[in-house]
Amino acid sequence: MTEALGRYVYCIIPDTGKKHWGEIGLDGQAVYTIPYKDISALVHDCPLEPYQGDDEAVKEWVWTHSQAIDAVWAEAGSVLPMTFDCIIRPVEGRTAEETVVAWLQAEYDGFRAKLEELRGKVELGVQIFWRADVISENVVEANAEIRQLRREMESKPKGMAYFYQQKVEKALKQTLEAKADEDYRRYYRQITPYAEDIHVNEAKRPAEGKQQLMNLSLLVRKDRVRELGEELEKIEGDKGVEVRFTGPWPPYSFVSKVSTPEVEERAEARGIPG
Repeated sequence: MTEALGRYVYCIIPDTGKKHWGEIGLDGQAVYTIPYKDISALVHDCPLEPYQGDDEAVKEWVWTHSQAIDAVWAEAGSVLPMTFDCIIRPVEGRTAEETVVAWLQAEYDGFRAKLEELRGKVELGVQIFWRADVISENVVEANAEIRQLRREMESKPKGMAYFYQQKVEKALKQTLEAKADEDYRRYYRQITPYAEDIHVNEAKRPAEGKQQLMNLSLLVRKDRVRELGEELEKIEGDKGVEVRFTGPWPPYSFVSKVSTPEVEERAEARGIPG
């Protein structure tokens, strides 16, 4: 009986009047909405235990979870996505469905306001890279001190040339660090006018020969995505610079972690999309 089951929650959406969304859930589960006033939770019926499996199974579940949210988001216009493996169980004499309704009722004002805030907005990823060899050569060409040290090094005996090489490397490192800071600030200023909100993410180790200068998640109005893309094309026009522009996605990074009654979460699977 469904009364003895939990409810796996994908997201919160504005109520569209549509109850059944098809078998788009984990393992082909039928997904439907539980409404309260003008908002709804998108759910499927599930056992009370959290989802457990090997890495491949979890990866497939996480992908399906995100695909279900994408499908509903396209129609609902706004969404508060939940992390993978969010299960609401019966509590305090209520069925799981009654607990979902009570949760929506208790959090209604916050959910409603956040849904309105995110309406018509998407999450985009922007990563900016340096091609290390090109940038280093640009720096050397533009820096008189480093060029002079290189010229002097060429005329020195091997032992003395080693110390000059150390001076060149130190000067180059300091200059590159200053340029990285300058470029970061400049690119950030170019990007911010197009974003409603920005999350600065930790830089990742890129492919050999590259340095990741910037890793951002942006909340952008749909009608400004093209303008942002055009601005990023200008940035990529800088010698030795590459830009990776990804999305659009539901605004995962801009929804604070939502507390739910009796929630079970698989912590290592957070952070959808990758």
